[in-house]
Amino acid sequence: MPWKCPVCGTENDDNVLYCTNCGAKRPEQVSPQPESVSAQQQSNTSAIAQQVQEQSQQPEQSLPQQQSTPEQSAPKQPEQNAQQVVVPQQPVSVSNRYYIIFIASPVESLIKTKLPLDFETFPNISIGRSPENVIVIPDPAISRKHALISLENNEVFIEDLNSTNGTWLYDGKQFQPIKSKTKLDNNAVIKLGNSTIVKFVKE
Repeated sequence: MPWKCPVCGTENDDNVLYCTNCGAKRPEQVSPQPESVSAQQQSNTSAIAQQVQEQSQQPEQSLPQQQSTPEQSAPKQPEQNAQQVVVPQQPVSVSNRYYIIFIASPVESLIKTKLPLDFETFPNISIGRSPENVIVIPDPAISRKHALISLENNEVFIEDLNSTNGTWLYDGKQFQPIKSKTKLDNNAVIKLGNSTIVKFVKE
């Protein structure tokens, strides 16, 4: 490519180092950067600067918090084997005290004896001639398992256990046979068999 002498303005061939007219030295050529390259670099620089500015202006976005479910928040309890708890039966709470007083008996030592009815220990008190009963009466006219006295809701009941000579309740005039569970009032008079008579007392 021909070059122009900076001194005299003569155009010289590209392969000539000195001006053919004035002998001036060919100036050093500085290869200019193509405008397209410099423009592209400037565009890239502007784009990077704009991206940095936009990132600095944007508010920080917090990561979404994971919602904790009750299963996650609460510590997992170790599984326990289901065991049936057996609660021991509490003794019957008795607010009053109950007694039977022997009025008549073939056993003279029992007459006028005041015998407590311990419902706290025995909710159902069996009466009979056999030693397995709670109250044992050695009367041959009384059956082995003769009668049963029980406490229900602070009320005392008596029932006959299919005895041979029966259980009787005095109604003020005469003794009436007990056919089913019967409530005992205070000072009730009961006949067991033929000759044992007791009085029920509540204190």
